[in-house]
Order: sequence, then C-alpha cells, then structure tokens
Amino acid sequence: MIGAKTVIVVACVATVAWSTHALAEKSTPEFASGATRPRSIALLPVEAVVSRARVVETEALVDDGLVYGEAFNAQVEAALKEKGYKVVVVDPDRINSDAQLQEYVVDANRGFDDMMAKYKPKKLETRALNAGDSVRLLADRLGVDAIAFSTLNMTITAAGKALVAGFLGGSTSGTSSNLAIVNGDTGDLEAFFFGVAIVTPGEKTDQEMENYVATVAERTTNKMPPADPSSRIDVATSDEETIDEVDSLLKR
Repeated sequence: MIGAKTVIVVACVATVAWSTHALAEKSTPEFASGATRPRSIALLPVEAVVSRARVVETEALVDDGLVYGEAFNAQVEAALKEKGYKVVVVDPDRINSDAQLQEYVVDANRGFDDMMAKYKPKKLETRALNAGDSVRLLADRLGVDAIAFSTLNMTITAAGKALVAGFLGGSTSGTSSNLAIVNGDTGDLEAFFFGVAIVTPGEKTDQEMENYVATVAERTTNKMPPADPSSRIDVATSDEETIDEVDSLLKR
C-alpha cells in the first residue's frame, strides 16, 4: 500500500510539472547568444502571494507576502550582481515618492500581464511577445537595458489538509517563483526562468520560510547567464526537458 506521504509528494510533482508545462524555461536565440543580453536590469517589486491552506479554508497572508517578497528580491538582486549585472532596485518607497515613475510602473505591469496572458514558449523564441511602449518608457526613465518582472507563490498546508489533497486532489504545499526579462529597447520578452520547491506539510518557522524563499530564488536565477555576452545560456528546449528539469529540482 502506498503511504500517504508518498501520495502527497506525487501530487505535488504532478501539479508542478503540469503548471510548468505551459511555462517552459526559455529565451530568445538572441538573448542566448549574447546579442541582446542586457548589462543593466531594473528589478521591480515581486508579485508575492503567501497562503496557508487549512483543512476548511485557505488564508492569504498579506504581511507575509511583503516580507518574503522583499527577501526574494534581495536574493535575486545579489544573484544578478554576482553574475555581473548592474541592478537598479525599484522598491515601493521609490515608486510612491515619484508620481511619474509610479505611473510608468503601473502601466508596465499592465502591459506585462497582458503579454503573459498570451504566453507560449514558441512565441518567446520567435519574439512574438511584446509588453508595449510602457516598458520602454520605464526602462528609459530608469536608465537600464531591461526590466525584470517576478512572482513568488508559497502555500503552507496543514498536515490534515495535505492528506486530503494528496488523495482527492487540491491545494498542496509548495513554493514557486519565476523571473521574466523584458528588453528595455524593444519591449520584447527575452527570457523566462522558474524555480520550484516542495514544502513539507505542517506549520513553518520564519527561518524555514526564509529557507524556502532562498531555495526558489537560487533555482530561478541559476540558469540566468552572466552579463558577459560571450557566455551562453542553457535552458529547456522542449516540454519534456521542462518536466525533467522540474523533476530534478524537486529531488534536490
């Protein structure tokens, strides 16, 4: 008889593999070759959602989203700087103190969301995904080559809830994140990276939550190539490779 824990883990793997099947980790050929590789990147505030899935209902934690979103951005900033990029951090305080910048950020996020609603890996490869003039205006305002958009999702599941989800389907524990690089001159989506991690059922300490954030931040940025345009990028080129990549991440 298969154990309950095994069922839960299998459900997590299946859910993550399915969700990333449509969001394969890819880049344009020009980004991979270094031709359109940015040297400077503006890092916008991450869109972070932290939820605790209880046996009866799911509770979204706004404060936790802010705290762990900032922690994720700090990890991404450090990783990009280590790879040689100049990083411009666009934090909420800076946005709120500059009305024009705030308008550009809101418009750029709207343009990015509209673009990602049409996302398919093959469209990225052929430069058929564009976030519009708003991203170009924002990049010019910030004096950078590219804008980075990111998301962080964490679901903490009580043991009883996880058991039910494992057998019947539904929300399971997990952490996922992604990082999208948009060309500041053209508005084209250049690259999309993701990271995933299974969160074991049960309540978590602040340190455990921070560790999960650090894990997905590292996994999201580990295939981002150095700023040096002579460095090549290695990302999945098929849905099968994407699922294999997710499987290998979950086994770490």
